[in-house]
Amino acid sequence: MVQADYGQTEFLVQAPQEGGYILDFFSRRKKSKKIVDRVSDAIEQANQQTTTEAKSLKDQIENRKIQISNKILTPIEFRELRDKPNKEIIRQYGDRSIAKEIDQVLSTIRSEYAGDSTFELAMTGTSSHSFTFNKYKSIKFHEVVARRSLGVPVLYSGKLHELDMKNYRGKFYNKATGRTSILHLSNESDSMKVHPYLSPKKNIKFIGCPLIEFGSIEPHSGDVFFIDLVDSE
Repeated sequence: MVQADYGQTEFLVQAPQEGGYILDFFSRRKKSKKIVDRVSDAIEQANQQTTTEAKSLKDQIENRKIQISNKILTPIEFRELRDKPNKEIIRQYGDRSIAKEIDQVLSTIRSEYAGDSTFELAMTGTSSHSFTFNKYKSIKFHEVVARRSLGVPVLYSGKLHELDMKNYRGKFYNKATGRTSILHLSNESDSMKVHPYLSPKKNIKFIGCPLIEFGSIEPHSGDVFFIDLVDSE
């Protein structure tokens, strides 16, 4: 959001009521119904999505390396990722942000001290929606929202301007977007591969996989997982 958005997104929150911890909130802003609809839709998507066992990111990285080595997958140009998202990208990145905010609220219900507590959310935009979460439902919601996977391999080009050799992580300036992303490295060997490019005078070109969270990616500055170097200047 930019500063100009804040006035159009204000909601008035009333004083708590008795009978639990009850809060009413409302808005007369023109965009308020669309905002409520967007939040309701994101929650509904998370509720309807089923959870399946996922491979660890480490296993997924190794699998991507094998697929590329055996020419099962061919890395795409960055513009293809931005302009033509693959089939794994099923929702907008904003929906992921909304769902994660709700998930933070539900962490209270998941707590071992919560007992039989529930969280209820009733929302009315262009239509009305009601959501009720107990401990079990809040755990399932978290499993869906927190699930992470790797996207297709992509060719990235830019500058490496920070590198943490101990934690296998760096910061990468993407020449295509003018934005900075977190670059995740699998091990010491991968860290050593990129280390020579930790210089403002050197350009690095590598194959990486964008992080998919809740079926969405942030193509401009989202996290990227390093796969291998390609020809660099």
